[in-house]
Amino acid sequence: MGLGTAVVAVILSSCGQAVPAVGPLTRDSAAAMAQSSFRISGSARAGLTTTTFSVVTLPNGDFSGTVVTTVPGSPSLSLQVVGYGSKVYVLSPLGLAQLGITSLPGNLNPATTWIVQTPTTASRYRQSLAPFTGPGLAKTLHSYLKPPVSVGDSSLHGIPAWLVEEGSASSSLRLYIAKGSYHLLQLTVTGRAPISLKYALFGRVASVAPPPAAQVYSPPAAAPGS
Repeated sequence: MGLGTAVVAVILSSCGQAVPAVGPLTRDSAAAMAQSSFRISGSARAGLTTTTFSVVTLPNGDFSGTVVTTVPGSPSLSLQVVGYGSKVYVLSPLGLAQLGITSLPGNLNPATTWIVQTPTTASRYRQSLAPFTGPGLAKTLHSYLKPPVSVGDSSLHGIPAWLVEEGSASSSLRLYIAKGSYHLLQLTVTGRAPISLKYALFGRVASVAPPPAAQVYSPPAAAPGS
């Protein structure tokens, strides 16, 4: 190879990676995300209700974070939530106050007490995260990414990334996937139920801890048929 040819080869190789096919790219991204801890922050809107959240999650399904729900004309409902093992705990003084609960058994303070959620409610919390974490992320990407889909060279906050875009009459999906690591940096869906998510702290969430036992109240199970 002559000197001129070598120079051209070096220049061409520095121009960037070849654009990958969308199928392998999103599969690799979903696989990488399923094996990593990370933080999801963002917002979602349903009708007049807007929910903002910041949640850290582990590959084993444990999670913790804050959720704020806003409805025009009503006070914002803020809560902290922890999913640990099979249980989900919620700390929401305003939520208890809106239910008329001003005291708890054992002289527990409603302002500092975490309430163990019923299995049905706990399942709802987990189901709200499932489409955007673990195996559920792969299903979400597969369900939204319908042809025609484009993949282009881009960056997000200085991080080299692939931009994946899908558009249709009812919704549009946009993904920023970091080159090399395949970490999903951002997911945005527009349409009837818009949602915008940012992903960060990949592999940096070491653990999720349950609330202190002294600050936990577990309501008695409802009697069968009640």
